[in-house]
Amino acid sequence: MVIGQFKKLKNRLSNFLFRKQYPALSKYTDEYLAYLDSLFGKAANTDGFNYLCTILRVEGITSGHWDAFVEAEEAAMDLSKLLRSIGKKGQEKRALRLGLFLYCHSTEMSVPYEILANLLRCRQNKLYMMYPFADLVRVDKKKDFFGKRHLPYPRTKINHIKELATACGEEKLGEIFDSFFRNDIRNAFYHSDYAISEDEFRIIQGGKIGEQTIPLKELSEILTRCFAFYSAFFIIYNRVRQGLARGKRFHRWPNYEVLELLSDNNGLTGFKIHFPNGSYAMFERKKYKGTTSLNIICEREGIRLNVGDLDAYRKAEGWFVNGKPFEEYGTRYNSYGYWKPIIFQGDNDKILQKVANITNDRTTQGCLFYIYSTGYNAIEFVIKSNRELFKGGEYSRPLFKKKKHFVVKKCENKESSACLYDGTVYLESAKVESIQEALNEINTYMASFKKKNVELRYRLKYQLYSDVAPTEEKNGRFSIKISMDDPRNTLVASHLGLFPRTDWKIKEEWV
Repeated sequence: MVIGQFKKLKNRLSNFLFRKQYPALSKYTDEYLAYLDSLFGKAANTDGFNYLCTILRVEGITSGHWDAFVEAEEAAMDLSKLLRSIGKKGQEKRALRLGLFLYCHSTEMSVPYEILANLLRCRQNKLYMMYPFADLVRVDKKKDFFGKRHLPYPRTKINHIKELATACGEEKLGEIFDSFFRNDIRNAFYHSDYAISEDEFRIIQGGKIGEQTIPLKELSEILTRCFAFYSAFFIIYNRVRQGLARGKRFHRWPNYEVLELLSDNNGLTGFKIHFPNGSYAMFERKKYKGTTSLNIICEREGIRLNVGDLDAYRKAEGWFVNGKPFEEYGTRYNSYGYWKPIIFQGDNDKILQKVANITNDRTTQGCLFYIYSTGYNAIEFVIKSNRELFKGGEYSRPLFKKKKHFVVKKCENKESSACLYDGTVYLESAKVESIQEALNEINTYMASFKKKNVELRYRLKYQLYSDVAPTEEKNGRFSIKISMDDPRNTLVASHLGLFPRTDWKIKEEWV
């Protein structure tokens, strides 16, 4: 793989371009690794599906050996092998020429630009684009009836990426490109419009007056930064693919759909979206084998899914995989330490009627609403106490012969000295008896601290009634303040973007 080759290149270029380059190459690679890791991470924390499409480079159906990126990786690997083999004294010019060839090849690769552009679009909550530089394509209809297409040059793509980067506060990316991309060097080498002296790279005809020469020391710095950047890019990109392949395989969506991640030994390869009517859409990209796409349409911006029988899709209730109800044990709606409103795009009234027909107990109704609207068999609760409830960051114990059935984790609290905790009871089933037994377990756990003189408050996260206390006013009147960025006030919504809050970490005032 190219990653391994770039790592070897990083470790073995000790005599490249007249200088010992290993310290500089290592330093720049580490710097770019840190930045790109941050950029990928920020993009991942926005719209997950657009980010997934970016990593997979979603497109239409292609047969094997039609992926230019695969060829580009292998070519870079071959060039790096040749470059490493040139280390003897007296072969500096040969190494420099080969280094320039690798430099031009690297900066010409289209896919890194496309991935970076879509990562920046994710940062701005924009839809994935199969070809984010479509507006930069120039069509010349004078030379051809259908119009000859002139694709944008790397410099044009980089300028567009810099605009996207500036729009979301990622100016650092533009600075990185500015540190190594030189269009004059690229043009001179590609058009054989250069000469290499003992200490200069000279542009013969295409250079600007006064800028025809570049000291080899400066050129060495440019090439080193370029190799470091693309090394870091491939490392992070493949690390992300491997990480997604090792992560959670199935993910519920708020409209009774289930996203399944597909993978092989090389990492993430695609996804499959299971619809509640038994149909599905999928995309998969495999090296040398091309891409498979079913019920997916790549529009100019975004991806449109063909869900099949619309009537059956709208009437369906619940999550299904391959036509069977999707159930899993030991999962919950929120990540630990977070408390978001429930995002659900189905019919809330149907669920409210359903839970009302099952039980009259308001607390149990809230638990059932959580289960039916999220698909997770669990009860989430929060605790605030004046003292630590246990040593370490987590307390757990098995129930019903299950491991870690009852889990409480400590949360960060910078507001005061109070201790905050996020708890869960993972249910065996959604039956009322199972819920009531779990509620009894929670009450028993809280009662155990009375003997230890611990003052605490706790509440279930999701209830069908509000426990926000009213504020007394003059003349016997009172008022209740309801805030949209307080999850106690808003039980369920169709989209998280409706709320002003973006940070849903548990707050002390919520308990």
